[in-house]
Amino acid sequence: ASLSPDSMEKIDVLVVGCGISGISAAYHISKHCRGTTFAVLERRAKLGGTWSFFKYPGIRTDSDVFSFGFGWKRWESDNIVAPAKDICQYLDDAVDEHGLRQHIRLNTDVVS
Repeated sequence: ASLSPDSMEKIDVLVVGCGISGISAAYHISKHCRGTTFAVLERRAKLGGTWSFFKYPGIRTDSDVFSFGFGWKRWESDNIVAPAKDICQYLDDAVDEHGLRQHIRLNTDVVS
């Protein structure tokens, strides 16, 4: 079904994907581009990108999480190398602590 232009919501910026880069983009838009409307579109029902998608045993970072994480969200764990579960929790916490969840649209495909 197609939508008429009058029924469409107008958004200044669309971020495709709610993994680490998409979450970082959302944070920076919210902090540095005040007044800009934006949405983060994620095809799946959960944010986290690669870290919430792959489920093989032992999945973890291959580099230290202190340089891997966001500059605006401190990594609280003492673990230098983190398993996917901890990374997903870190991403969820970052989204909630900075009020980004309201901009995330899960279960949303992008078709062009």
